Amino acid sequence: MSFRLVVRPEVDADLLEAEIWYERQRPGLGAEFLRAVRKAMAILPDNPFLYPVRNRRLQVRWCYPWPFPYRIVYRVIQDTVVIYTVLHAARHEHHWQKQV
Repeated sequence: MSFRLVVRPEVDADLLEAEIWYERQRPGLGAEFLRAVRKAMAILPDNPFLYPVRNRRLQVRWCYPWPFPYRIVYRVIQDTVVIYTVLHAARHEHHWQKQV
């Protein structure tokens, strides 16, 4: 069974911010970051339970787009995978919790 993937609009701003930062570090690195995130997102509809629940109350899971220190925060709701945010692993959880 393949799940439907829904990416919240806020994710675009998260990705743009990170892409710009990485691109300033080294030309082309921003594009590498986006490819890694898209690759990680692409596997979620086929196997959304691959990653453990990280917050029992909210039932959110985290996926890390290797090799970048970012986490993709998502929930599985019935037959849908909802991606809420993509943020640096060092950022506090309050950044995304108000979106869930």
